[in-house]
Amino acid sequence: METMADNRSKQVIGWHDSHCASAVLVDGDGRVLFAAAEERYTKKKLQKGRPRWSMADLERYFPQSVSHVPVCYVDMPLGAKTARNLALVTNSFFKRLNTSKSWLSLAGTLGRRVLQGQKSGIVGAENISASAGPALRWDVLVEHHAAHAASAYYCSGFSDAMVVTVDGVGDCLSATVYSGKGAVLTPVSRYFYNEAPFGANYEVLTGLLGFNPDRHCGKITGLSARGRENQECLEAVRCFFEQSWRRGKKNWFDRLHDEEEGEVLRQLRQLRQKIFAAFTQEDLAWAIQHETERLVMELIARHAPTDVAHTDICLAGGVFANVRVNQKVKGMGFRTIFIQPAMDDGGLSLGAALHHLGMDRGVGPRRLDHCFLGPAFDEAAMQEAIQRRGLAYEKVDHIHYAIAQLVEEGYVVARFDGAMEFGPRALGNRSILYHTIDPTVNAWLNKRLARTEFMPFAPATMKEKAHRCYVGVEGCEHAAEFMTITFDCTPEMKRTSPAVVHVDGTARGQLVDARVNPGFHEILREYHKSTGIPSLVNTSFNMHEAPIVATPDDAVASFLDGRLDCLAMGPFLVRSRDASHHKGSDGH
Repeated sequence: METMADNRSKQVIGWHDSHCASAVLVDGDGRVLFAAAEERYTKKKLQKGRPRWSMADLERYFPQSVSHVPVCYVDMPLGAKTARNLALVTNSFFKRLNTSKSWLSLAGTLGRRVLQGQKSGIVGAENISASAGPALRWDVLVEHHAAHAASAYYCSGFSDAMVVTVDGVGDCLSATVYSGKGAVLTPVSRYFYNEAPFGANYEVLTGLLGFNPDRHCGKITGLSARGRENQECLEAVRCFFEQSWRRGKKNWFDRLHDEEEGEVLRQLRQLRQKIFAAFTQEDLAWAIQHETERLVMELIARHAPTDVAHTDICLAGGVFANVRVNQKVKGMGFRTIFIQPAMDDGGLSLGAALHHLGMDRGVGPRRLDHCFLGPAFDEAAMQEAIQRRGLAYEKVDHIHYAIAQLVEEGYVVARFDGAMEFGPRALGNRSILYHTIDPTVNAWLNKRLARTEFMPFAPATMKEKAHRCYVGVEGCEHAAEFMTITFDCTPEMKRTSPAVVHVDGTARGQLVDARVNPGFHEILREYHKSTGIPSLVNTSFNMHEAPIVATPDDAVASFLDGRLDCLAMGPFLVRSRDASHHKGSDGH
């Protein structure tokens, strides 16, 4: 009989320290036990650096695991990294492409790596306080895109699949194709970041339009639907990026990462007025979205099997945070699609751990049932957070019914309950809820939350009612549980839920399964009983530019800052003092 000690010895920790640093714990069967991003603790969006607080929380929940299990870190051994950089420089020379990498910069990189003493397997242990987690060691290194691929494939539940990763850059690459069979991921093809700069170009155009290239690409996706097909604009965008990657030019993507970002953004915005002045921001957004969709589909088609209708596909990497791209990929005819919920660099830690389990231990894919994998809090902690701010509250016996009634009456309700979601989407446990009837909600609620958005709020929908609301759900059911793909909306959805339908007739629907999140599903079910509408607005519980709330104290602060009507925290209900005077919108 297997003992608890045996179980612990089979567990694996994964961590990484690039964009959206994070830490995870996975058991020997591939079941994710804990996963959290560092930004939720530091309150700094896309936090880089060693995930000390994530690891500290992991240790708090699983104190016996940290010192007894192998640790996987996202990086390459020195020799492999040297070879990869040499290959990039050589490939760029022969293809007449540019890159910020050079023989000189490579020599400097190698020198720094040697001085850092990578052989030790301990990263920065001397600077980590006891209150900020254990020393962040590593036993296994996993390359960036291999981690992305593993995060998607080993969470899909597929036994045989095509796996594609696309992002801005990671270990010199921007795209890879793998074949997954059983427990084995086999590399098929790879592309250096200046060969397939889909994500890089999207970031640059985001900056050119006046937005933050690291954080606001999703806004450009929403804005693109308001643009129109303009061939002159499309050709201008294509020419601009084609020229920028040629030898002799210094591409804007590298400049954003290698120079003072503020100065580069200023120059980009001058270019906006100089060479793109004839085009609206909506048409420029349409052009980059169109190009990204086209190029991603071309890459996938180049490697896809002839029998696409019987092929499953897995996606990961920051470009697949673009829900419209994901819909286009599914539209190529694949049988089933799965997108890693933490598709950006936040999912790398998970991919590193799963890659080790699969490739080194032979553990095959396991369907990811949910991503409620972060910290959870008991009723006492919630009650104390409310009391610390001196707020009036009540304990409600049937809180889910109460939330449904409040939303039906036109109140905005922030919900904090259960474990925190892993990944960039709020999926019900750290969410702001409202009814889908009022199309003006996108203007006034975003204003309260200090947000600037062009895409409507996403709907959370009872999974069993999906076909009433969306077209083409087949093969997307699992992906849609994590709000990672858009659907064309049915006439009924457009009529009953205009608040969540975009100008192009699509919605980024989340399908809520009663078995996965019974509490959130019960809210939807009670609301549906009263109204006949199976969907609610679900937007993340946070202010603009702040990460999604992590703790009860975060929730209370965000509730007050956002001037929301009600806070449902566990069984406790807090009503704002003026909620009874302004159900929902300001002045509505």
